[in-house]
Amino acid sequence: MKKELIITKDGSHSLFVPELNENYHSVHGAIEEALHVFIKNGIHSHPKQNINILEIGFGTGLNTLLTLENKKEVTVNYTALEPYPVSEKIYSKLNFFTMRNLDGETFLKLHTSDWEKEIEISGGFTFFKSEKRLQNFTTKKKFDIIYFDAFSPETQAEMWTEEVFKKCFNLLNKDGFLVTYCAKGVVKRTLKSIGYEVETLDGPTGKREMTRANKKGS
Repeated sequence: MKKELIITKDGSHSLFVPELNENYHSVHGAIEEALHVFIKNGIHSHPKQNINILEIGFGTGLNTLLTLENKKEVTVNYTALEPYPVSEKIYSKLNFFTMRNLDGETFLKLHTSDWEKEIEISGGFTFFKSEKRLQNFTTKKKFDIIYFDAFSPETQAEMWTEEVFKKCFNLLNKDGFLVTYCAKGVVKRTLKSIGYEVETLDGPTGKREMTRANKKGS
């Protein structure tokens, strides 16, 4: 599947897939969107100091990089799923780390590290990535946060089903949550039907709303 490098409105890169007519990130700002959805309303909204994160849609590595940058004093155990990895030809050109004044070697390590093997990226941040689809992914680990960053329901309908969200629910710890840029009514109704407590939050620039779905402890 062909991927084209584009510049979003905040100056950061994203990828456009002509075959799907879909972007990896918001054209209003890839970094801005990721900081709002997955950092502000993700890791910074969880009270634990040792957090297990599952990212569904590693893609360009942007969410992982920003989590590493913004984890503060929290210890993070990060698992990322990506059945369609971005090629070196593309990820080597991405400008995320230069825009954030971060170490380029660390960013490249996220992409070049072995699949199916946990590594330590830095103190307090372990990283494991898998090429398995969520539907085929198995683990004994439970997660505190799920970054749900699949393509849109219109493009990747199989990722927004009751079956998928039930699996996510079972992968979450009690008082964990799933966070996504999507705020479509049908998605929120599906989440509620499974047992999530759904919050509709202000969206990033260019998007009115986003969603956080909580698994409340008994």
